[in-house]
Amino acid sequence: MSKLGIVASVLAIVGSLTIASFSASAGDGVAPCVHKDLKTDLVKQACAKGGQPAAKDAMKAFNKEKGVTSCNKCHSKLAPSYDLKADGLDQYKKLGGK
Repeated sequence: MSKLGIVASVLAIVGSLTIASFSASAGDGVAPCVHKDLKTDLVKQACAKGGQPAAKDAMKAFNKEKGVTSCNKCHSKLAPSYDLKADGLDQYKKLGGK
């Protein structure tokens, strides 16, 4: 392989990595929480700090602490809307959630 071919290959790799890094940094935005009328302190605080991923992590930790084995016990739908069942909020409060 000639020196020109090696230089061209290196430049192509560097260019690809540069474009990939710009693309990745442009998508770093955190997905906001879907619901705007949040009825629990735990989810309100998590949404404010880190959007939907933080709220999901907070609820998973709460469920683990309280021995809840499935998100579907309180939610009729999961991602992306996380709709609650009619008694979902009551179940949360009975487990000590505020």
